[in-house]
Amino acid sequence: MKTYLLLGISILFEAAGATAMKYSEGFTNITASLVVIFCYALAVSFYIFITKNHEIGLINALWSGGGTLLVTLLGVGLLGESVTMSKLLGLMLILAGMVGLTVPGKERSV
Repeated sequence: MKTYLLLGISILFEAAGATAMKYSEGFTNITASLVVIFCYALAVSFYIFITKNHEIGLINALWSGGGTLLVTLLGVGLLGESVTMSKLLGLMLILAGMVGLTVPGKERSV
């Protein structure tokens, strides 16, 4: 459970950094640019810490999928980005994949 909490925090920082990129105006807005650097430094630090003792494939899939979901929702909510049926379907598939990756199952060696 601690892993998912840390992963969630990492995703929040990654999404905040990605959103701040839009406001950084190509790193010309110094305040927003510092937020980008700070958020990504923390997001990657948590990510590295988590992958030390967990499967990198799983953690990376959840991190990138969660970040994609959250950044897309922030883009729609804060920046007025488009909402299409194909975008919603894609987001639902990402969410389904994330859930599928976290469902416990019988392990087998490859």
